[in-house]
Amino acid sequence: MKYFELQSSPEQKYAPRITGWHGKIVSQDITLEKYPDLPERQLFILDSTTKIIYTDFILFPFLLVSPSVMDVIKMYKELCFYRDVILLDQERGDSKLYYLPIFNETNKLRVIETGNKVWKNSNFFECNVKVYLDKHIFWVSDSQKRHTIISLDMAESLLKRSITGIGIKEVELFMERKESVR
Repeated sequence: MKYFELQSSPEQKYAPRITGWHGKIVSQDITLEKYPDLPERQLFILDSTTKIIYTDFILFPFLLVSPSVMDVIKMYKELCFYRDVILLDQERGDSKLYYLPIFNETNKLRVIETGNKVWKNSNFFECNVKVYLDKHIFWVSDSQKRHTIISLDMAESLLKRSITGIGIKEVELFMERKESVR
């Protein structure tokens, strides 16, 4: 199975910009373990000083998805808890419903962009195993960021629905082996 990482797209330049989010939702608290502590519904005010396109994916300050994207996630029957987020543009008198999804997350995998030749020259393959999961959307976290990974099937389903704000980059997933060296 092929996998892709969600990334920024040209439309993301005009995606809604949330103001006043600091302290309301902390990215590190968006986990399955802390899900019960997250508010069931949250209202955020948008920065109205720029042009806004209500993209189906919002990547900053945390992942938000539109009802159309949530329908696709549910179609694949993936484990996904979520909270409602209302985005309000006071200047234009407009509001939209989004969802704050919470997926399975692992830090046991490594995400490598396909076509990135730099890592192929190391002994990376000697200590890691390429993996394929029976999942269509999940998170992989490392010391730098949380990667949202989707399967080829899910990517195709999203693209067939003309989802906006989706940028994808093909990746490979590797499980790190922990072997002692003597």
